Amino acid sequence: MPTLGGRNMSIEAGQRDQRPARALPDYGLIYRGEVLKHDITIAGEVRVTLHVQSDCPDTDFIAKLIEAEPNGRAILLMDGVMRAMYRDPVSSEAQPLQADRVYAITIPLAHLHHTLRAGNRIEVDITSSNFPRRARNTNSGHPLLAADGEADIRVARNTVHHDTATPSFIEIPLLEASP
Repeated sequence: MPTLGGRNMSIEAGQRDQRPARALPDYGLIYRGEVLKHDITIAGEVRVTLHVQSDCPDTDFIAKLIEAEPNGRAILLMDGVMRAMYRDPVSSEAQPLQADRVYAITIPLAHLHHTLRAGNRIEVDITSSNFPRRARNTNSGHPLLAADGEADIRVARNTVHHDTATPSFIEIPLLEASP
């Protein structure tokens, strides 16, 4: 079985507690909703839209939908990734990022049917890496990352915007409760 620094690289299926990943330095952003007053059921496609900037020509943006339990467990429900230079859904052409521009990207997290219990919270994590679950992005801007060597690796400085002109948000379809 492949290892990385003595750690097993295989990823077990199922809902995973994200606390170990969140403990890593420079993990990313964690957005926490209020404690749920009643059960809610998510039913449909979840999407995250971000307005972003980066000082690299390419980088990844990962969005994770988390169910946070009162005991501290942060359970991954689903995640999605967007390679920034392939952010345009109607074009297959690479469009490198320019450091002085803000770009809108939408990250589809797929479809879900899941009930979150009262007392839990919805959380959304935004990161720029989810290795080893997702292949690494060297942030080089090269279309074929598999050809990149150690000299091509760049550390990206990313910004997520949250103002009126450049909002970042999540779309969560909820199943209406029966009367």
